[in-house]
Amino acid sequence: MTSRIELNPLAEMGEEQIEALYGSATLSPAGLITAGSWGTWQIRYTAGSYGIDENGALLVAWRFATDWGRPQTSDPSAPNYVSATTDSHSCEVALRYDPKGYIRPWRACLAIDIFDGALLPGDTITITYGDRSGGSAGTRAQTFVEKVFRFRTLIDAQGSGQYVTLPSSPATEIIAGEAQRLVAIVPSEAQIERQFDLVVKAEDGWGNPATSYAGTISLEEASGSIAKVPDCYTFQPPDQGVRRFRNCSAKRPGIFTIRARALDGALVGESNPLRALSTRGPHRPFWADLHGQSGETVGTNSVRDYFAFARNYSALDVSGHQGNDFQITAPVWEEIVAAANDANDPGQFVAFVGYEWSGNTAGGGDRNVYFLGDRGELLRSSHAQISDLSDLAADRYPVSALHDELAGRTDVFIIPHVGGRPSDLAYHCPPLEPLVEVYSSWGEFEWMLRESIARGYHVGVAAGSDGHKGRPGSSYPGAGAFGVYGGLTCILASDLSRSAIGEALMARRCYATSGQRIIVRASCEDHPIGSQFSLDRAPAFDLEIVGTEELEQVELWRGNELLRSWPPIQERRPDQLRLSWKGARVKGRARMARWDGTLAVAGGRILAVEGYAFDSPAEGIQNWDAKGVSWRSITTGDSDGIVVTLEAQADTLLAVDTPLVSTEIPWSDLADGSRRIAAGGVDLELTIERRPIGLKARRLSASFRLASSPSGEQAYWIRALQVDGAKAWTSPWYVTH
Repeated sequence: MTSRIELNPLAEMGEEQIEALYGSATLSPAGLITAGSWGTWQIRYTAGSYGIDENGALLVAWRFATDWGRPQTSDPSAPNYVSATTDSHSCEVALRYDPKGYIRPWRACLAIDIFDGALLPGDTITITYGDRSGGSAGTRAQTFVEKVFRFRTLIDAQGSGQYVTLPSSPATEIIAGEAQRLVAIVPSEAQIERQFDLVVKAEDGWGNPATSYAGTISLEEASGSIAKVPDCYTFQPPDQGVRRFRNCSAKRPGIFTIRARALDGALVGESNPLRALSTRGPHRPFWADLHGQSGETVGTNSVRDYFAFARNYSALDVSGHQGNDFQITAPVWEEIVAAANDANDPGQFVAFVGYEWSGNTAGGGDRNVYFLGDRGELLRSSHAQISDLSDLAADRYPVSALHDELAGRTDVFIIPHVGGRPSDLAYHCPPLEPLVEVYSSWGEFEWMLRESIARGYHVGVAAGSDGHKGRPGSSYPGAGAFGVYGGLTCILASDLSRSAIGEALMARRCYATSGQRIIVRASCEDHPIGSQFSLDRAPAFDLEIVGTEELEQVELWRGNELLRSWPPIQERRPDQLRLSWKGARVKGRARMARWDGTLAVAGGRILAVEGYAFDSPAEGIQNWDAKGVSWRSITTGDSDGIVVTLEAQADTLLAVDTPLVSTEIPWSDLADGSRRIAAGGVDLELTIERRPIGLKARRLSASFRLASSPSGEQAYWIRALQVDGAKAWTSPWYVTH
């Protein structure tokens, strides 16, 4: 195992002196790298006057957030093969990949060990990423843009376990690819004749802003009910792939979407639904990504870039920046506070001052801390990566110590979440913790809500990205540790200010989605989402769901019991099979479940195949023909799958093979709908079913009263599922009968 001790002589000597002693490194080719592109890159290290002694090593490390293709050294014909050679005649080198080889955030690294002699001054070592000499396709570059992507090169010249970072560690810039889609964003609610903004952006295949896009687009709303939207617009270089059209307005009440279409027909995008109202109620919907990190800790780019992206590119109303506390030095904290305050613009954009209390699971697990004012105390879980111990006395561990310190305050709130470390819900402080995070780029964690209800807690739901890629509000998973597109929280507040947003979150007046701006308008006995009240009869509900795609099912739950669903009886396609899988291995960091598999059809014929809810270009259908389908897929609590159009008879046999479940089932056995096979873990499950038809509409309205309800307190909540796999969850109503 590689030592994690690093020597930093920069304060004692200049860069030229360091390179003279420890050597230098170069990257070729040295030009810009397109995100997600395949290629071959070489790092050439030239030894300095120390050389590298026997048992010494050369490390090349990269930041935790990167999803550059995982290096492998065993199969020269497979993707991401990496090799190392030397021109030295005085030693041998051995290459290995160590995913935990260095200090966070520079965790993963390639290690080149020196043995059978020493590397002498002037000798070179060449590391080839994506070595194609044995037939490999090369290596896939990081899928998200980064201004400075660095191959951090470190030397243990004496074989002591202490490493020096080379000032010449190679760096490059990761840039966006060509535009693959258009995305349009409007507010979820607007008053007629009042102005609102429309944001249209071009994205590459991995979700980066396609900054070079120069196409001409048309903008239209089918009924002609949206005014002051230009018929056409040609993107200009200053746009950097995103354009905000101001002064739009709705002419009449209704639900509308705006379509953006490239005139060459290559790209098209439809906005989220906009509800136009004659008069507004007391609360308006505001969209938030409350959770992410930047390069000051374990993420990408700067905290100021982070807030600018949230507002300008993702068109969010609210954002929080939650860096890992054990990496936040005092100067970094001051920069985070200043950046949040500079970004905060009441009435236009809310930026919270905050951090992630990143305690070990044994001490309560991850919590996000938010302050409603301009400042807040940094009460860390530890100083694990902070050398300045002058404020060590301010640490609060376990999380109950944090709760005790903040008890009684109304200017701060905490949201337990699941990231690398899951929150331990046995630790709970009701006045401070109004919500739990049920969805993020790490995966789907509905179990957080269910467990909280089972424990008798009064909590609502939130979702965010916990993004490390510098794209809050548009956090695509890429091809690394993150499993899904980041979630969003819709906050029902009186106005767009820190105080009003904070009041709404403390009141649980919010709902969570898997990243889509689904409209949920719901009340129980005229009480808004998240309310707590008493009732002497069975409750009545009014709800309206407007999806970004057709709705498959809407459900009303009481605690962990399903009470009612729409449609009440699910119609199914007689000629289509949906095979889907979901869940996670464990609640912790190693939750990712791999479902790469095949479907074989005997006694029938496959006519067509499409993917269901796949999350990135790294997943999806690999091959298919009349007799079978193969796919690649991982889940982290969410669902993926395929939809197969079949020419089938009653005795057609379906054989499914995955690492977690293998089974055979006749087509006739699905006449009643579906079969579910549990696979352990956290809700790991394979579902084989005739494809549900769903509601055949994007909108559901329902008003009803339950026939009866048990005495005592009950938690009622709503879950909506779209045909594309997207979801929304409401905070519960807590009703005492």
